[in-house]
Amino acid sequence: MDDFIQRQGPAFLAHLLRRLSDELVQGASAWYPQAGITAPPRTASTLLALDEHGPLAVMELATLLRQSHPLVIVWIKQLKALGFVETRIDGNDRRRSVLSLTRTGKTQVKRLRKALIRMEAVSRQLLDEAGPGVFDALWRMEQACRRQTFAARLQE
Repeated sequence: MDDFIQRQGPAFLAHLLRRLSDELVQGASAWYPQAGITAPPRTASTLLALDEHGPLAVMELATLLRQSHPLVIVWIKQLKALGFVETRIDGNDRRRSVLSLTRTGKTQVKRLRKALIRMEAVSRQLLDEAGPGVFDALWRMEQACRRQTFAARLQE
């Protein structure tokens, strides 16, 4: 079957990557309940970061994840609504809020870490189907964009 976006070529790389991202996220959403996970898949990195780095301010979390501040706020709201994250005022700077995992959030992280073993295996299978070196190539692209943004490259 003809794919309109594929015919458009590499100019639609972002569209293709979004399709792949959506497929992976939707698949994880469908499978998570079997693994005892109720957190939305897109919030997994937030939970892991809070688990590994302890309490963090939203800006610190956004910087760590290399995601926009508004997007991280959306994820935090989802996790707070589920009771996985709590906010407190920073004792050193009362203008700043600090996020941390709740007891329920820590339990969710334990389940998530177990689930990630299976997710990594399946992701490796997909990467192997695509061909050798695809994962590393994507990371090289991401690093290249950090050296010179896509916008800057378009301006040249």
